[in-house]
Amino acid sequence: MPRVSVIMPAYNTAQYIGEAINSVLSQDYPNKELIIIDDGSTDGTVDIIRRYEPAVTLLTQKNQGSAVARNAGLDAARGDYVAFLDSDDIWLPGKLTAQVRYMEQHPEIGMSYGRWQVWKPQSDGEFSAPKVPCTDDQAGLVEDGSGWLYNRLLFTSLLHTITVIARRDLIDKVGRFDITLKRGQDYDYWLRASRITEIHQLDQILALYRLHGEGCVKKWPHVNYEKVVVENALSRWGLEGPTGEVTTKADMQRRLAGTCFSFGYHHYWEGSPRLAVQAFRQCLGYRPGYLAAWRYLMMSLVKSIVKPSGQGLPATNQQ
Repeated sequence: MPRVSVIMPAYNTAQYIGEAINSVLSQDYPNKELIIIDDGSTDGTVDIIRRYEPAVTLLTQKNQGSAVARNAGLDAARGDYVAFLDSDDIWLPGKLTAQVRYMEQHPEIGMSYGRWQVWKPQSDGEFSAPKVPCTDDQAGLVEDGSGWLYNRLLFTSLLHTITVIARRDLIDKVGRFDITLKRGQDYDYWLRASRITEIHQLDQILALYRLHGEGCVKKWPHVNYEKVVVENALSRWGLEGPTGEVTTKADMQRRLAGTCFSFGYHHYWEGSPRLAVQAFRQCLGYRPGYLAAWRYLMMSLVKSIVKPSGQGLPATNQQ
């Protein structure tokens, strides 16, 4: 049976990482290794991981972000396949068996992923695992999420990292995660992979994505990384996919305008009106007739004047 290397970056998730580790070790697929890269945790995460040694491999580093951690995991991985799980999420039973079997039956496919379910806390803040059926290794595909995905990925990430499995030879071709991207490194990675291989989505729920207050996705960065990722792809490959499919320039203008509007909208309501002003101006550069963007630009300008000087501006070391 081909070996699967599971890469798990971890940072201050002592409250949840035990469940994440157990969800990997309890998979019925036997030939696997779990590599955990602690990214400078300060809350006892490392102590919990050590309880699982030697069933897991622990690597430690100073806090440098998930891209650096995943790259360290890729360097240490020795499997024929590479899979990813974050340290506050969990896999469902049968996940690895279903995906490896599919990949072995379809050697022309370099990467697959599946559905996932958002995992919300109860009113008391505790997480009770929802009743989700075990994965079915005979399940079909999600057609809209499968194929040569480059053109579709220009509009949304589609893949969730915690459900992805990829062949090692594909990983070697795509390369490492981009450490200059503090967000969206996975989105960038899927775009790069989509130039090389078809990507298939299995029509089954493979993992639970935990929503909790400590998650970094709750906070908006000071850089519009989604826009950066899409623009990087366009500058490298343009609007034409590997099979000749072409995305229209007008659709791409709307897509980029949308990323700017979302970025500005959140910063307007989160108290960074000057960042919002910049974002809405960029939005209107792509769509001059976007009335909602004009309205929010005016409100952001007013708010940035009223707001005391210096507030809402990112410090030089913020990401």
